[in-house]
Amino acid sequence: MRKILVWVLAAALAAGMACKKESKEVSSQMATAQKIAKLEQDIDQKQEKVNQLLRQYVQEGGQDIGGVVGQTLTPEQKALLEQKLREEKGIGYRDLINDILARQKEVEDLKVQVQELEKKLPAAVVVQRGDRHYDLAMNFLTKEKGLDPAQAKKLVEQVNLMDELVPGFKVWNFYDNGVYGTFVTQGEASVSPYRVIQRAKQALVSARDTAVSQRDALAKEKTTLLEQVADLERKRDQLNQDVAMLQAERADLLRKMQELNDLSEDLKARLNSVFYRVGDRKTLAAQGVIHDGLFTKARITKFDEASFPNHLDLRSGDTIKFTAEEAGVPLIKSVKLAPEASFKAGVDYMAAVLSDGKEAQVKLLNLDKFKAERSMVIVVN
Repeated sequence: MRKILVWVLAAALAAGMACKKESKEVSSQMATAQKIAKLEQDIDQKQEKVNQLLRQYVQEGGQDIGGVVGQTLTPEQKALLEQKLREEKGIGYRDLINDILARQKEVEDLKVQVQELEKKLPAAVVVQRGDRHYDLAMNFLTKEKGLDPAQAKKLVEQVNLMDELVPGFKVWNFYDNGVYGTFVTQGEASVSPYRVIQRAKQALVSARDTAVSQRDALAKEKTTLLEQVADLERKRDQLNQDVAMLQAERADLLRKMQELNDLSEDLKARLNSVFYRVGDRKTLAAQGVIHDGLFTKARITKFDEASFPNHLDLRSGDTIKFTAEEAGVPLIKSVKLAPEASFKAGVDYMAAVLSDGKEAQVKLLNLDKFKAERSMVIVVN
């Protein structure tokens, strides 16, 4: 199905726009894009019904149109169905074929409407392997609209971009009078942008489920040990023998219980924590912990446990304070979080330089996002 995903920063026609200015042209283009999105959703629903009817037709013995493998009827298949409809005597396949052709006509009419609306918009970019939304947006603003890189970067950083583009996606860009908007559609790709995002979320959900399963196993083991302790105490009361040995065994079991309890608490803390590292940008890049290019957002390149020696339990705190000495710099001038594509300053967190650069702090605003991401790097200077 050709699911449509529109990336937005605000509601309605402000979706996907950058800066606080207004542009009737960009608003009109975004409205047209929304109409296209609605039409394509209708096409998806109607095409799925056509496909269901085609499968029913084949299952009932209608083999004359060949294999049904595409998203729509080929001209040859459509001609064969029209011929069969004219030749059909009695009920037979007549109603089914008539329904298929009628719904196929509705799909074709909607596609014509989409094509007419697309003619009113600037041409979209069809994604090729290796393309990045950020690069496509920068290329559009600098090469097609003539903006300087700094101005273009400022506009691009104000919109939500899709991290992983799939070949065949369509990227639409709009610009007028300091207002920039963009959105992504499935185009000719075999998977929708929505599905790409859902897969990434599912990976996080699976990791969470695994952690919960481990927690439950520990709780069960703890319960088993408690039952063993109770059984030993009953035997001690009944036999009243070798009290010292039983007391030693009981103490050992209680110690294990405490260790398990401590381990359980530690796991709970880790499950609710964000793991982080603080360091100088150049040092972190030289160590291979992050990659931070001139026109790219800083991203994490190492995910081993040793790369994130610190953690903050989000159940009890939301602020990280550190000194210039801890960051490995003489003075702190600026602070940002990596990956930048995930954490937005002013939205997900707020960073502040204190004591004339001798200290700094990062206050986490979107705790659910940090808990889901699990790790981050605090990049200084």
